[in-house]
Amino acid sequence: MNWYGEQRQAWIKEMLRIYGFINRSHIVEKFGCSPQLAGHDLTAFQEANVDWVRYDNRRKAYVNLNHT
Repeated sequence: MNWYGEQRQAWIKEMLRIYGFINRSHIVEKFGCSPQLAGHDLTAFQEANVDWVRYDNRRKAYVNLNHT
């Protein structure tokens, strides 16, 4: 993963920690990347963090399972 990808992954983690959820449009707005790249980033993040992140179909967002 390149530096840009690492920055997006770190930001995804921080947003999940603070707000408890994130979706593709958040990443697209923040980084100006394509929706496809944002989706790839989220999928990669979920695969690396299966114990505390899942996709919620109802909210159409990735949610932190440990967020209070």
